[in-house]
Amino acid sequence: NLKKSWHTGTFHNKERVWKREQEVEEENRKLEQLRKELEEERQIQELQRIQEAAGLRKHSERLDWMYAAGPGQSAATRGSDLEKYLLGKKRVDDIVDAGHKLSTRSSTIFHHAMNQQANSLRDTQSKIREDPMFMIKKREQQALESIVNNPVRMKQL
Repeated sequence: NLKKSWHTGTFHNKERVWKREQEVEEENRKLEQLRKELEEERQIQELQRIQEAAGLRKHSERLDWMYAAGPGQSAATRGSDLEKYLLGKKRVDDIVDAGHKLSTRSSTIFHHAMNQQANSLRDTQSKIREDPMFMIKKREQQALESIVNNPVRMKQL
């Protein structure tokens, strides 16, 4: 009888089964993608170990890759710029523009750095752009600029 809610032949139950099968397939695709990524990471680590064993590369387990900026920017200037940004004394747009100018000015250094650390400038820019604190600070700066640019609001203050 197709009128029962638990009957396997009803359209609603077939749809629920199909949706769950699709979810399982999507989960399997994601797991397979993760397996591939892990395998690639393992291969890269193995190549790095081989290079270290051959003496072509120095062993380092740092987090420098996370904080890498554009080419030609020293760690001291990068640290002071980021500190000024966090304190609200410097705009992030200036930091991003400075990194962009450095990369366009020194194309040969950029190509050399690109071979070693691909897309580090883009990664830094996207991390800054997607940072929630950056969005909050940007809105605050826009609100402050709108107040400063509005003469009526300035007279009220």
